[in-house]
Amino acid sequence: MIFAIEKLADCWDEIMVLASAHWCETEGYRHGQKYNPSFERYNAYDTAGWLFQFTARDNGVLVGYSTMYLVPSMHTQLLLATEDTLFIAKSHRKGRNAVRFYQYIDAEMKKRGAYEVIVTGKTPVAERILKFLDFQPIAVQYSKQLVSADST
Repeated sequence: MIFAIEKLADCWDEIMVLASAHWCETEGYRHGQKYNPSFERYNAYDTAGWLFQFTARDNGVLVGYSTMYLVPSMHTQLLLATEDTLFIAKSHRKGRNAVRFYQYIDAEMKKRGAYEVIVTGKTPVAERILKFLDFQPIAVQYSKQLVSADST
C-alpha cells in the first residue's frame, strides 16, 4: 500500500464509498441516524489548512483513509492532531497495513509540529493496534440519544 496526503476535493468521491462502509461497520450506536457528511464543511477545514486527508492506495485504488485535524489546543496552545476517522477496507486488514498507516500518520503529524495525536479505538482490534503503537487510553466516551432519528 502507498500512503499519502491528498487534497480532500481530489478524493472525496472515493472516500465516500469507503466512508459509507465504515459508518455501517462502526456507528451502529447512532440508532438510525442518516450518514450525511458535508463536503463544504470538510473542505473549509482543508482550505484553512487544519484538515489533512490521508489515503492508503493499492495499485491506485483507495483502500483506506484517515482524516486528521491539526489545531492548537484551547488549553495549552500546543498543536494537537485529532482524528476525525480512520478506516481500512476489510480486504486490506492484514499483515501490518494498519500499523504502517498509523505510523505514517504519526510521522506526518510530527513533521507538521503536532505535540500529541488523539485517536479513537472503536473495535478490540483497533485498541490492540493503538496499544502496540504506545497510545494510552485517556477516557471512556459515552453517547446518549436526545432526539430520535425519526424526528430529525
